[in-house]
Amino acid sequence: MGIVVKHSSWNLVITVLGFLFGAFNTLQLATTYLDDDYFGLWGYVLSSAFLLFPLISFGVHNTIVKYYSSFATKKDRDNFLTQMLLWPLLGLLPFLGILYFFNDNIRLWMSSKNQMVGDYLWAILLVAIFQAYFEIFYAWTKVHLKTIGGNFLKEVFYRVAATITLVMVAMGIITQVQFIYSLVLIYFLRMLAMAIMALQTYRPNFIIYKIEATRELLWYSILMIIAGSVGTALIDLDKTMLNQYVNIENISYYNVAVFVATVVAIPARGMAQIVHPLTAGFFNRGDIASVEHLYKRSSLNLAIVAGLLVVLIVCNVNQFYQFLPAEFSVAIPVVFLITAVKYTENLLGSNNAILYNTNLYQWTLWLGLVFAIVAVLLNLWLIPAYGLIGAAIATCAAYFVYAFAKAYYVYLKLKIHPWTKQTTISLLLVTGCIALFYSWDFNWNTYLNIAVKSCLITIVYGLLVYFTKVSTEVNATIEKYLTHKKRPQ
Repeated sequence: MGIVVKHSSWNLVITVLGFLFGAFNTLQLATTYLDDDYFGLWGYVLSSAFLLFPLISFGVHNTIVKYYSSFATKKDRDNFLTQMLLWPLLGLLPFLGILYFFNDNIRLWMSSKNQMVGDYLWAILLVAIFQAYFEIFYAWTKVHLKTIGGNFLKEVFYRVAATITLVMVAMGIITQVQFIYSLVLIYFLRMLAMAIMALQTYRPNFIIYKIEATRELLWYSILMIIAGSVGTALIDLDKTMLNQYVNIENISYYNVAVFVATVVAIPARGMAQIVHPLTAGFFNRGDIASVEHLYKRSSLNLAIVAGLLVVLIVCNVNQFYQFLPAEFSVAIPVVFLITAVKYTENLLGSNNAILYNTNLYQWTLWLGLVFAIVAVLLNLWLIPAYGLIGAAIATCAAYFVYAFAKAYYVYLKLKIHPWTKQTTISLLLVTGCIALFYSWDFNWNTYLNIAVKSCLITIVYGLLVYFTKVSTEVNATIEKYLTHKKRPQ
């Protein structure tokens, strides 16, 4: 777990930094200087682009991670990487054709409820293209176990750039319309920086000849299109479908709630960058014991760290919403539901890495496609009936069943699972802390109340985790920190 702890720790710090900028953007700048409809439009453009990018990337970023280490010679690796840069054109060309011939029809459909969104069709497509190639170049560095720089670009660069453009809106330098279009430039610059970083990590000789396993690679990539589409559909579909049923300012309320809950995903996102290439290497060497060890330890440690974030969010959410305009509080139940979804991501540990790097992924992808369709149907039913809460319920229900179905399938086929006695203890600690602190507020200034309550929660939770010895890795990290603090300077 050494390299996992090192990269996960750095990636966790970077991800936290990115979320701090994201919090400043979402909760302070956007709510102050963007009209609610443009705030909602911002979320709609990005959510729609994220739904498209798996199709445009042609699944290549996952194919690189799985197969790169299987090529023995430099020449074969160079040929493989060269072709991976060209394959996404197979996914892009059909989109360009569809948009060219049906541009007016698509724009009218997008604008059926909120007229302004149709003007940003091409902005959505360009963001999707740049996001796709960013992930491809990021995978290029992942296979060399270089994840920190790419994670910085992924988590921090975009949010810092958004901060700058929002400040420009506040100063009257650019308009809100120009801010939305600036997203295209930001994603392009991020992709360009990632490409430079990838080529500095490994510069191939760009050559092309037939890969012996072309059919296998092509089939895997197609399946990864489904995988990526399912994954993004279960997360971003609700925000996109809300556009067809509610006024666009409601999407801004929903986006804030989702952003608050997404903090819980920070640990899983930090660890995933290094866990995927490591799992691929273990499977390519046939080392199933290491796969199982990584599965259990990643699940446990993520459950502990994410558990603290769950307690902090749930116990402070009512106080936190006092900082926002009153109309945003309608989405507080969304925070609870999406928090549960994000915590589930952590509980599954390296489950996705296992599925994506074995033949098991084929069955789960079709299962995921079924649940994506179920999510669409649930949204069609629940959004008209319950609005924002209905969208969150649909996402929560579809994701829960799909997530645990994947874990059960891995157990059936490989006889490994992420659950341990320590995992149960960590869940009890999270539940107990929520019960203890949820209704415990001080009659002080809101800022002071949240600060003091958060400190108490962190101390109590940390002591419980440490003295119950739930995780050797967490205890070792705490002891290392305490030893460093006690060491004479």
